[in-house]
Amino acid sequence: MKIFVLVIVIIFAVIFLLIFAFQKGVIWQIFHPQKVLYLTFDDGPQENLTRKILDILRQEDVKATFFCVGDCARRHPELLQAIRNEGHAIGNHTMHHLKGWKTPYKTYIADVEEAEQWLNSRFFRPPYGKISLRQYLQLKKNYQIIFWTAISYDWDRQLSPQQCLHKVEAAARRGGIVVFHDNPKAEKNMLEALPRFIRMAKDKGMTFKTFEDR
Repeated sequence: MKIFVLVIVIIFAVIFLLIFAFQKGVIWQIFHPQKVLYLTFDDGPQENLTRKILDILRQEDVKATFFCVGDCARRHPELLQAIRNEGHAIGNHTMHHLKGWKTPYKTYIADVEEAEQWLNSRFFRPPYGKISLRQYLQLKKNYQIIFWTAISYDWDRQLSPQQCLHKVEAAARRGGIVVFHDNPKAEKNMLEALPRFIRMAKDKGMTFKTFEDR
């Protein structure tokens, strides 16, 4: 009985240490001495939509980081270059927007490496926020793995733009990382909520940086 209990304790201790290592190794928030916020966009670049986002960011004089899908970058290299030309940063979001929990280890790593041929970035965000421990341990060797403080759920058509805005309002604080989506599913909510979020954050005295500038 004592041996059984000891084994259970050891198993839980190992699980705890693995979870702790994962939590410490990924970035959920960046502690910054100034009132700096990090705005991010997932799933692009997308024909027509990406340029609308760039127009808003230019009008508001805000910089952001775009976590791009490699296959989208392959199909729209001119949009990837437009993002860079505007002074924004690029992150890797896999080649085919794979869900890590449902993708074999070798397939997932190869997909990230394929995307890197188009994206050339040291930042990575797993699609859906799903990544296995083994995938994470490999990718952290070459990437800073970026999660988020708050996500807008702008792709959810059951939500209004106001509800999407409400989901990220609390993240408009020092070091917050906020996710919107460069994805047609999110277009209606995102295009309305994004400028309102930026202005609300500015009213709080926040400025915006890319991960390249932190």
